[in-house]
Amino acid sequence: MPTKTKLKLFIGIIMTVVIIYYSIEALKSLHVSVLFQADINWGLALVSVAIFAYANYIRGLAYTRGIDRDMDRMTALQIVGIGHAANMVLPFHVGEGLRAAFFPKGYSAIKITNLLVIPAMADFAAIMILSIAAVPFAGFKDQNLLNALWILTFLSIAAFIVFVILIFFHSPLRSYLSDYLNVGTVKMMNWVLLSWVILLVSTWIGLVAFGFPWVASIRLSLAVFAATNIINFIPATPGAIGLFQYGTILALGGLGINPTTALSASLLLHLIQYAALLPLGGYLYIRSLHGQYGEALGNLWHTNRQKDTKSLKLKRTK
Repeated sequence: MPTKTKLKLFIGIIMTVVIIYYSIEALKSLHVSVLFQADINWGLALVSVAIFAYANYIRGLAYTRGIDRDMDRMTALQIVGIGHAANMVLPFHVGEGLRAAFFPKGYSAIKITNLLVIPAMADFAAIMILSIAAVPFAGFKDQNLLNALWILTFLSIAAFIVFVILIFFHSPLRSYLSDYLNVGTVKMMNWVLLSWVILLVSTWIGLVAFGFPWVASIRLSLAVFAATNIINFIPATPGAIGLFQYGTILALGGLGINPTTALSASLLLHLIQYAALLPLGGYLYIRSLHGQYGEALGNLWHTNRQKDTKSLKLKRTK
């Protein structure tokens, strides 16, 4: 069995063990028992969970209908879903790197790197676009968040300008990215942006499920989206536990919601994320075992069995 396949299998096994361990630890930290004391519409909460999971499918289309049309939808969903699930239980956004193990066989290391980095840049751009648009509509006035948003905005604009200049005047970079400077990349950005809009809708429905009015929840969801996603740029705890709660309290507090209510709402929104991503990621990972990983495990078992048989025959001969 090739070394590359063995490495992928090793990563997959380690990932499974670590995810199970950290899932237990992460979910303990959520203190979800507090939620059952609130008057929550669990039917709407389930709708929010379904919408959140569907956003991952849409995010996968950024590959199949955008940057890599040769990839099938299930593989794309596995890359997205398993990576997001891993981020919910592993610290420092480790799931972003683990995605590499689930790309199709035959993809070179350079191609995989490009297919990881470019959509990640599109995610950042989509978050910034929606956050910049969200804050004025939300009526959010927290100066710390506004300052962070403006700093990120100017840095993003400056980085984009530098990137464009390098593409035009640095031929090696232009040649390196030539395969991705096309209409497919634009389509990828549209699918990425749509996936984040759907996540925003999930947040809105989640806040309605908590008990906030439908119309008022639009403003609240915009503020929560901007605050939590900007804070989530900090790679820290699994699932941004603690940071997510802080961002939600900061966002809702800026709109007049008391911290206790904001904390309870943040727990529900976070629970929705876990309820959407962990089962989805687990299902996709198990399904991946029936694909190239299942085949590799079968080959490994068959090879070891042949070795044992040969070893037994040698012993009998002696």
